[in-house]
Amino acid sequence: MEFLEFVMIFIAVLLILFKPEKEKLAWWLTVVSWFAVVFMYVGHVSTAIFGMPNV
Repeated sequence: MEFLEFVMIFIAVLLILFKPEKEKLAWWLTVVSWFAVVFMYVGHVSTAIFGMPNV
């Protein structure tokens, strides 16, 4: 998943460099990659805090 984030950021940078008129798309790719990172972090932390319940 981290690789996917890096790819989205890389594509956003390339869009800014080579097609400045696509700046809005590049911004949304950046925002989506941030949300993906936050989602992965919250998922990791919440399982680390609560753990697996013993049944």
